Amino acid sequence: MSVKMRQEVERKIATAFVTSAIQDGYGMTVDYGDGSSEKFVSIKATLTAMFQGDDDMLVLYKQDKSVAWIHFVYGNDGWDVISDYSVNLEPIMTAAKKISAHYED
Repeated sequence: MSVKMRQEVERKIATAFVTSAIQDGYGMTVDYGDGSSEKFVSIKATLTAMFQGDDDMLVLYKQDKSVAWIHFVYGNDGWDVISDYSVNLEPIMTAAKKISAHYED
């Protein structure tokens, strides 16, 4: 897979996850190693804050309480961009997992 294609796959998976999370009522911060961002409640703002470094840790909030996290690592095979996440996010992982499975070796 070319670098351009890998980056497109990473972005598709991240977009699917962020969209599902926002639609499910989560707000989130993005930390790419330079400290956490402000809390975002829009898909566009969250995605704009992502992809600034080699990885992103998103902390998800509901009613101003941290309730979950997800870790994205960039630069591997693309389909494996989601490195780890808290299990309580499983109900909103369907779209991201479907895209990942499509591109998996």
